[in-house]
Amino acid sequence: MTKKNEKGAELVEFALVLPFLLLCCAGVIEFGRAYYTYNILTKAVRDGARFASAAGITSAGVISTATTTNVQRIVVYGNIDGTGPTKLPGLATGHVSLTPSTITLSEHYVSVGVAYPYTPIFRLVMPSTITLSPTVKMRFVGRVIYPT
Repeated sequence: MTKKNEKGAELVEFALVLPFLLLCCAGVIEFGRAYYTYNILTKAVRDGARFASAAGITSAGVISTATTTNVQRIVVYGNIDGTGPTKLPGLATGHVSLTPSTITLSEHYVSVGVAYPYTPIFRLVMPSTITLSPTVKMRFVGRVIYPT
C-alpha cells in the first residue's frame, strides 16, 4: 500500500474515538463536582454536629429548639446568625436534620445530617437528580440539664 491510499485515515479514527473521549471527560468532571460537593456538605455537617455536641441537652435527650435552629444555620451558612451566602446553591435549613440519641443514662449522642439535592451539569453521565446525604454522629460533651 502506498501513502496515497491511507490519506485521511487518522481523521476518521479520531472522529470515531472523539465521542467516547468527550463522554469520559464529562464523567470525570461530573464525578469530581459531586465529590467536591459531598466534601463541602460533610464538613458543614461536622461543624453542626460539633456545635450540637457542646450545647445543652435534657436528661431525656431532648435538644432545645434554639439549638436546633442554630445547628441548621451553622450547616447552611457557617454561622449562628444565618447571614451571608449559603455554602452551596439551593442548600436550605429544611435540608438539615438533627437527631439526639441516648445509649445509656450517662451517654448521649447527636446525629446531624443533610439531604441535599445535587443536580449534575452533564445529564448523560449521571441521573437528573441525586440526593447527597452525609451524616455525622458525635458524642455529646455539653451539659446535661436534669429536671428539678
